[in-house]
Amino acid sequence: MTSAAFGISSIVAATLIWGFSPLYYAAMSHIPPFEVVVHRILWSLPPIVIYALWTGRGPRFIEAGRDRRKLAAMALSTAAISVNWVAFIYAIQIGETAQASFGYYIYPLAVLLIGVIVFREGITALQWIAAAIAGFGVLWIGWRLGEMPWLALLVMATFALYGTVRKAAQISPMIGVLWELLLVTPVLLAYLVWIGGGRFFVDFSDALWLIGGSLFTGIPLIMFVESAKRLRFSTVGVLFYINPTLQFVSAIILGEPFSADRLIGFGLIWVAVALYCVELIRQDRGTRSKSGG
Repeated sequence: MTSAAFGISSIVAATLIWGFSPLYYAAMSHIPPFEVVVHRILWSLPPIVIYALWTGRGPRFIEAGRDRRKLAAMALSTAAISVNWVAFIYAIQIGETAQASFGYYIYPLAVLLIGVIVFREGITALQWIAAAIAGFGVLWIGWRLGEMPWLALLVMATFALYGTVRKAAQISPMIGVLWELLLVTPVLLAYLVWIGGGRFFVDFSDALWLIGGSLFTGIPLIMFVESAKRLRFSTVGVLFYINPTLQFVSAIILGEPFSADRLIGFGLIWVAVALYCVELIRQDRGTRSKSGG
């Protein structure tokens, strides 16, 4: 598998996991969102540490921690993704899954601009057309909703910041995620002590649900960072539309309203994604033909 193909498969897998995660977190709507995030992070840490040690990443982990600039970057990315998770789960618990997913719809457009401005990525005419169509679809949904909800903006801004910092920092996916989880662990443990353990020690069923939330954390996050490292940032942004689309599907399953206006917005965005993917395939064929493959 080529580097680009692995990157695409990684972002698709991550968005599939995240896209259906509202169905899982909705079952924990009686637990405070920050408490859910605390366990989501803490229970994802042991298997990642074990895997990192088993694959011989210990020296690279220590080396990354000695680089103050990388450590500062990981602290910033940790703060960004933590706020993103809390906002997302809070939106699900108050019945605003659609609003949270709308924030993820705005995110790829921000990423497209970041890719061009920050990372100097070139965009073809067809890709600009695709971005314009997607932007119109997003504006349509926002206009028909009647406002730009603050939760959507918060979700978009924090995830865009996370992806930008991680791509710019040039830290391997596994090492970066491991440091992010470790940096925030003392704060999370202090919070659990402060609340006396929360629901984890009150209800056995809740404890199992809280542990299971870790499946939506470390693994897809590593997949996402891996794709951002291997693909152009703008490509990651467009393929990321799979995530909010599946979140809207999850919102429908959870009983949230889905109007014809949103269906129109969906249609426009998927046309844009199709155009962008067609251009990616054309570029890939052109690259292989030039290289003799």
